[in-house]
Parts: sequence; C-alpha cells; structure tokens
Amino acid sequence: MSELFTTPPTRSAEPSRHLQSPALFTLDASGVIVSASAGAENFWQAEAAQLAGRAFVDLFRFEVGNAPDAARHSLQWELFLATALNRAITCAARLADSSSCDVVVRVEENRGEAGGYFAWVDDPGRRREAIPPMLVDSGLALLADQGSVGFFDLNFKAGQIYYSPAWKRLLGYTDTELVNTYDSWLRLLHPEDSAAAPDRVANRRADGIRSFSVEVRMKHRRGHYVWVNCLGAQVFGLSGRLERVTGLQIDISERKEHEDQTYANEDRFHRLTDGGCMAAFDLDFTTHRHWFSPAWRQLAGGFGTDGEDGLASFLAALPPAEASRGAKAFFLNPAPGKDAYADVVRLRGADSRAVPALISAHRQLSRTGELLRVVGFCCALPGSLDALSDNPIPPSLIGDALDALSEGLIIADQRGKVVYLNANAQRLTGQPLETARSRHVSEVFALVNRENGQPAPDALDGALTGAVHPPLCIDHALISTTADAARPIVWSIRQVWTPEGGIAGLVLVFRDPEEMTLTPEELLKTNRLETLGVVAGGLAHDFNNLLTTILGGISHAKDNHDSTFLPDSERACMAAKALTKQLLAVAKGGSASSARQTISPVEILRDAVRLAHAGANAEIRIEAEETLPLLSVDRGQMLQVFQNLIINALQALPLHGGRILLRAGAVTMIEDAELALPAGEYIEFSVSDNGSGIPAEVLERIFEPFFTTKKNGTGLGLPTVRNIVLRHGGEVRVHSAQDEGTQFIILLPQAPKAVEVVETRHTPALRFGTGRILLMDDDADICRLAGGMLGSLDYKYDTARNGEEAIALYKRYLNIGRPYDAIILDLTVVGGMGGEETFRELHALDPDLCAIACTGYDSEEMAAELLAQGFRGYLSKPFRVADLGKSLKKALAARSATA
Repeated sequence: MSELFTTPPTRSAEPSRHLQSPALFTLDASGVIVSASAGAENFWQAEAAQLAGRAFVDLFRFEVGNAPDAARHSLQWELFLATALNRAITCAARLADSSSCDVVVRVEENRGEAGGYFAWVDDPGRRREAIPPMLVDSGLALLADQGSVGFFDLNFKAGQIYYSPAWKRLLGYTDTELVNTYDSWLRLLHPEDSAAAPDRVANRRADGIRSFSVEVRMKHRRGHYVWVNCLGAQVFGLSGRLERVTGLQIDISERKEHEDQTYANEDRFHRLTDGGCMAAFDLDFTTHRHWFSPAWRQLAGGFGTDGEDGLASFLAALPPAEASRGAKAFFLNPAPGKDAYADVVRLRGADSRAVPALISAHRQLSRTGELLRVVGFCCALPGSLDALSDNPIPPSLIGDALDALSEGLIIADQRGKVVYLNANAQRLTGQPLETARSRHVSEVFALVNRENGQPAPDALDGALTGAVHPPLCIDHALISTTADAARPIVWSIRQVWTPEGGIAGLVLVFRDPEEMTLTPEELLKTNRLETLGVVAGGLAHDFNNLLTTILGGISHAKDNHDSTFLPDSERACMAAKALTKQLLAVAKGGSASSARQTISPVEILRDAVRLAHAGANAEIRIEAEETLPLLSVDRGQMLQVFQNLIINALQALPLHGGRILLRAGAVTMIEDAELALPAGEYIEFSVSDNGSGIPAEVLERIFEPFFTTKKNGTGLGLPTVRNIVLRHGGEVRVHSAQDEGTQFIILLPQAPKAVEVVETRHTPALRFGTGRILLMDDDADICRLAGGMLGSLDYKYDTARNGEEAIALYKRYLNIGRPYDAIILDLTVVGGMGGEETFRELHALDPDLCAIACTGYDSEEMAAELLAQGFRGYLSKPFRVADLGKSLKKALAARSATA
C-alpha cells in the first residue's frame, strides 16, 4: 500500500502563503469533515458549510494509483491515520488557486460520545505548543479564540503550556505577544496572590482530580492589575505529584469594584447608625418586618428591638396625640404628594423628657396611596435649638416687620372680615386698624374703575369665592377716607387654604405706582417680561406653522415611504431653532456688565421683525443695505428696543392696510450745540407707521415711566427704549401727527472698527467615529435617538439618565484603565445632577476628560462660558447626525492637540 501514498516534493510548495491562526477540524470515523474553524475558512478560502462533507485528505496533495474516488479516499485516509495519528507530520496543502503550501498536520482521536477524530493544521515556520485535543472541536476553539472567557492548559507532565488567545486578550496581549510558558503566568501574578498560583492551590498531598476556584490579580499589559476568577481542575498522579492544571479564567474587575463599593457603603452606614448619633429605621408594612438601628437605644426610651415589638416601642416614644393615630398615619400625613420629607418631632427620652429630633423619611406608596414601606433616620437636635423653639417670635417684632414693607398689606378671614392692616395699608386707605378691624374687606379696600371712576364692588368677588385671580391688577383706583380723589393702585390678592381644601383667609397686597422706584436694570427686566407676553401669541402661530411642515413631512414619509418632503421638515426644524435662539436672547436681555457684540444693523432689524411680527397681519418692510457699517451693542437689549417700537406701531395700526417701514443708513454728525450727541459716524434707524398717531398732549409724556394710555399697558416700553439707547451713546427722537402716523428715529454710534468676516467652508461630517462615548440625558427618547446617531457614526456608546449614573459608569471604566473617549452632558436634568456639576465631579477624577455640553438654551454667551470652564465642545438642541459628528470630531481633535 505504500506505493499508493506519496507526498510531493517540498520545492513545489508556495512559501509565501502562511496560516494566520491554526486550522481546526472535526472529522467522522471515515475522515469526512464535520466542522471547521475560522482559521480553516480563511486559509482554504471557503465557508465552513462548503468544507463540511468533504474528505479531509482532499485538502492535501497525494499520489494514488488508479482507483475509484471512494476507494482512493479510503486508502488515503487509512495511510494518513497511520502516519499522522497523535504526531505531527508535514504535508502540502492544496489551496483554492491550485497552488500548494507546506503545513504541519496532527490527528487525535475524539474520545467523546460523538467519536471520530480531531485534526489540527498549522504553519511549520511557527513553533506552537500542542493545543489540547478538547479545543480542536470547532465550538470550543471559537470560544477559546474569540470569546470573553480565557482557557488555559498547563500540562506539567508533558511539558506543554497553552493559553488561549482570549486568555491573553483579558490581560491586553495578542496571541503572539505573550509566550506560552508557566513563567509568564508567575510573572503576571500579583505578588500578594502568589499562594494562589495554579501549582500551589492545593496545600495537601492528593491524588486523582481536584477542582478549584480562586480570585487573583494579574498584571495588564498597560501596567494596572485585573481581577480574574480562575476555576478548573488539578490532576495528580499516583505519587501525588501535580501533573496537569486546566481551566477557565474570567475577568471579574467590575464585580470586585461593586463589592468594594458595597463594603465601603456598609462601613459608612454602620459607622453612622451604630456608634453615631443617627438612628436609622426600615418599616415594611406589607411583610411586618420592622428594623431599628442600635442608635435608637440612646435616642428614645432605650428601645431597640425589631419587628412588631420595636414598632410598638417606637409609637410609645411619640407624643400621645401622634401615637394614637398609628405609625402609618404618622409617616403618611406630612408633606402630601412628596416621596420624601423632613420634619421636627418630639420624642420621649429615656428619662421621659421630651427630646426634639429631626426625622427624615422616604415613603413607598401603592397606586391607591397606601403606605407600603418607609425608610429613614432620626437624630436629636442640639439643646440650643430646643430652647429657641420654646420662644416664638414676639408679636411686636412681627408687626414691626410688616410695617417696614413698602406695600400696603391687608389680612382677612374666610368670611372676608379684616383682621390686620399694616402701616402703609392704613395710610393708603385712610383707616386705622381699630376702625377697619372686623369690617368687610370690600368696605376698607374700596375700588373704582381707573378710567371712568365707576365703583367696582365685584373686584374681590372671585377671591372670596375661591376662583383664580389675576396675579397683578392695574385697572382700579383706591378710595381713601383722607383724600379727595381716588388713588390709582396696583394690587394682588391670594387665597390661603386649609388642609381640607377650604379658604382659611385672604392676603391682599397693594401699592401706589407713583411711589414705585425702579433702577434702570429693573426697568429693562420689567419691560422685557411685558414684551415676551405680547409676542407669545404670535410666536405660537409661527411655531404651529413650522410644526405643520415638520409633522406633515414626517407623517408623509412614514405612511407613504416617500422622503420627498423630509428636506422641508429639516429646514423647518432649523428655522424653529433659530426662532427659539432669538426668543432666548430677548428673554435674557442684557445688563450693564453684558459684553457687547459687533453686529450688522440689518441683522438686528430682521431678528426683531421675526419675533415682534409673529402672528400679525400688517405689512412690515425693511430698507437697509447689507454693506452698512457695523454696530457694537448688546444684542439682547437692541432686540428689545426695536421689538418695543414695532409692537407699539402694530397696536396703533388700522385693522386693514396697516404698514410699517424700517430704515437704516449711515450718517455723519457734526458739532451742533442743539444736539446732545458728539460729532462722529452713526447709524440712523427709523420706524414709521401709518397708524393713528400720538396726540400732542400725550407726546410730551411718552418717555415717563409708568405713563400709558393703554388699558393693559404698564408704561415701561418707551422709557426702556430711551434708557437702552442712551446707554449705548445714542439718541431717540419722535415725530407724530394725529391720524397720519408716527416715526421714531434712533441714532447709534458705529463700531470703532469693522470686523472682517471670514466665510468658512463647511465640510460634510460623515462616518468617521472611533472610540467609546458616554451620553447623559434625562429624556429617554433623546437617549435612544442620539444613541442611534452615534451608532451610525461607528461609535460605541453607553447612556445615562443623570449625573449620578454618568459618574458611576465613568468611574467603573476609568478604574480598569478604559476611560471613555468623550462624554456628552445635558446641562439641565430634572430631579438629578445636571451637566455642569457632573463635569466638575468627573474633571476632578480625570483631568484629561473630553466633555461636550449639550443644551436647548442656545446662546453664544453660554457657549463661551462653558468652553472657559473646560468643556471641549458645545452642542445645541435640536441637532442632526452631521452636527453631532462634527462636534465629537472637533472635541476629540482639540483634546489630542493639547495632550
């Protein structure tokens, strides 16, 4: 038979082809391939399913005489077994391109229930220790090579040591970087864990097989230690000598970290509740298992038993009125509607003396509001606080404090009878407390209509019946017994409610607006709120139009699988984002310390019109050149100026045919004694309308604070305009004629020097992501959507709902030497730690932190402030995939540049 089997000369082999990793096969008894590993697929360039069913010997070059295929395969397999069983031989592998390559082949018998053989093929140029036969099975080989569990086989008797690629990868090594020797294990083992080495686990003489499981630290390639769990079996010979150790190794670093944190938390808790002054408790009313910490023995009556006996002792330590209601009522009644609360109680001490204590509890309620469980603590208050609690504030001190108020204050009972007037209320009403007490509040606080002087006896009816009352009313004047004419007032009233839901009384606050004094900053803020209230309705109209475009495009794409209108939806989203940014600029306004910006006059007019004109049907036209010189102004305050003027003009226009014209141009002012402005270069704005005009007698007073001819006006709009313009070194003029219209002219100095605007070239941000990102946002939908975006950019990512979760995740991976490449932090988190606080905590842990701030409050000032704090990037909502990708790329590049 030997003449039927020959190996071709080695000179025909192609030395350029090498196996990158061993090829492993499972064969049946006749030498037919049952399964093949990934290494076999790569080398023979065929899928495992294509290799299965073929004769194993067909993968090699043989010379066999004339015989049928079945007989030839049988003869070749028989000769192959005789040569390669349990030993390595060199053969020429037949490759897919008909070339050949020398390989080393070894066949071992499968002693399992399946029977058959295992075959191992490797590169002859690389010396490799024998792979244990059990791993030749394709499933186990895949696990040893690609899985997360490392396999090791230390065959001391045969002198063969094997560590699977996954075992080495746990410690940061590739398969070729770590030599398969036992010294490698001992070198990586932590010195304090040397007693747990595989050959030292058993401390007694043994024979047969002994299983073991130990937790040790092994040194990672980067220098830190990794906690691993080694579990397996030791094989002892008849002489008791250790012959072989085989098993698995699992990374348990995260579990050990959690264990350390748990032990530390338990230690803190016991230090506080056992020997400290804090008495903790856990009362479970569903299982009737109640627990009290030992500190209760020092706090209240010496009790410390658990269960129902402990609960009874706890109730005995409460005041009788509280104890009679039971424990559930004691914990359920305070702070309704809240999960947690804190309150001051008095407990009975060991000597029956009342002990003031602070109790804090967290409640778990059922859907019906039944108390299921309460967990909390209690601690005694210092004696000084107890002494203070026995001495309430003297009534005279309360009276002096209320008399110091600039506003008039009237307190009435649930029937509307006057109980108290402070000094200013007595002065403004002309009635002393002795006269007003027990009279009805409508008799003491007698109102008339400010415009026509008619009595307003029903002004207080809503408050007396429990209806919702306006927060501030400016429509009335107050009749005083010491004045000839009614005094215009600004007033507000609030109902005080009983725990049962009834009216316990009324608190009425009022003031003469002529006595009000506002600083320029207060004037700006008050007017800004009024402006926001005016534009809110129009903005709702514009936003609903934009939302119609957005929702329509999305629903059309979803229902019809047609993306035609999605670009329109995207443009509408960006328009809504720009509108929101402008609205925030108005809401924020500015102050004397605000930084000024260099802005185009045309840009100011456009932004002001976009907001103030929202929802209006008048024609507004802008005539201004794009090339006008720039202004150095506070953007928010300038928007406020022109919005006030546009809103005033809109309110003066006729119902149909109303027109407003805004102009801007450059002018040069010369020295003129009649002008308040110095000579120089200015921008002249004009806001003209074809409205009803301003009467001459009113025109002289339009810049007086609180002067107004409007029913619901505050008289702050035009004074605010004048104040802002004067602050910017400008001037305001007005021309008006009855029934012809009004024109306001504003002069503002030009910026000292022009700022060169460089047009940047925007490059598309496509898929370029590498690394791991941590995303923190309290909105689950945003987490899911942004996570999908990160995945589409090829980033790996984790999500957290608040700062506490983000810190825990970051610390977990930082402690094992795998910190996140970047973290995206939402600045506003409802009910949790926000982005800025989270950033400070993480930056203290990792000075190389790469953080990006993400917020819906978009403004240049906020972005500059956050970048100054150390954030690497700023991302405003809403954002697109490209926006997210660019922000990450820029932040990571900035970190690399400073590394």
